Amino acid sequence: MPANANEPVFDVLWPLSRKAVKPVARAPRVPDLNGKVICELWDVIFRGEAIYPLVREYIKKRFPGVKFVTYENFGNFHGAREHAVMATIPDKLKHFQADAVIVGIGA
Repeated sequence: MPANANEPVFDVLWPLSRKAVKPVARAPRVPDLNGKVICELWDVIFRGEAIYPLVREYIKKRFPGVKFVTYENFGNFHGAREHAVMATIPDKLKHFQADAVIVGIGA
């Protein structure tokens, strides 16, 4: 009962909705990145130009044989051209023979 009789009383509701999409199994983790190709995707919103070089440096310290294909090769997948850019990504990943992808999305 509310402290003030003029205050409304609400039923408690579950804050989560039903699942809108079915879960998809993750791809297996790549155990060793030496000799592998990692492609970068970025939506050009938040500091990727500063963060991706740091990520590359960190990974190369552990796996010196890794190769990176930088985000400039894929284009901005956010904004007015997102559908056109997204349509090209599967073929580009095949072209670069990607073993893994890092996707950076703005804050």
